[in-house]
Amino acid sequence: MDLEPANPMLEPAAADTTAQLANPTVQATYIHLEPAKPASTSVRKLELLLLLTIAIGPYLFNALYVYWYGISEQDLSYVRVRLASGIIHEMSSLALLIYILFRQGRALRNIGLSFRWLDIPVSVALFVLAYIAHYLCYLNIYYLHYFWTQRRLEPWNNISSILGTHASVAAILFILINPFFEELIARAYVMSEITALTKSVYVAGIVSVGMQALYHLYQGVPNALSVAALFTVFSLYYGKSRRILPVILAHLYLDAIGTAYLYFRHH
Repeated sequence: MDLEPANPMLEPAAADTTAQLANPTVQATYIHLEPAKPASTSVRKLELLLLLTIAIGPYLFNALYVYWYGISEQDLSYVRVRLASGIIHEMSSLALLIYILFRQGRALRNIGLSFRWLDIPVSVALFVLAYIAHYLCYLNIYYLHYFWTQRRLEPWNNISSILGTHASVAAILFILINPFFEELIARAYVMSEITALTKSVYVAGIVSVGMQALYHLYQGVPNALSVAALFTVFSLYYGKSRRILPVILAHLYLDAIGTAYLYFRHH
């Protein structure tokens, strides 16, 4: 057990240390620091499953349901309720992540969340590379579909059923929170845990990207595959640098620009 004086000016003499520590009054002036015990492999697996069930499960279920059965346009009031529900869900999931890390004796910085000024230009570069990857992937799918079927591929344009057609406080909050939710959980935490369990950052990247592509299936297979290309760029960067803030910012740029275009188009 490590003992650290709460008052830096308090330095008991070596000869009197034992006697002073036996005094309850003196004991109260010390902070007892217990080293965090590393969680066992089975506990880490259980906690990973717990977090994914709460954070990703509803989105995965919804994506698969929409993909198989379709969805109709929702009225504005329902969109706002769903946005509010999404905000609560994502915030609670982030709180759970913080708890799990605390339970393991870690913090968000241990999975790569910290700030450096260099993160800003790096995030812009990631944004550009990710957009190019998404665009080229979708372009290839588009032409392959055309050559195979002789029909044009209809783009997915139902984002208004999620964010509405006009800016709102709920929509703005959701856009700000969502990149932290997705990248801290589906990228940083998942890749960190899978890497620790499998000793392979490549397996971790595949699991992370595959999971994200699956819960974007509600946008259709072409969009889900294109999103996978985008997220592959993010995973490659995180796997190499172990820094997540540039990825979060790049994700935020993509979401914010896409949402701004949506609202401008309906203005």
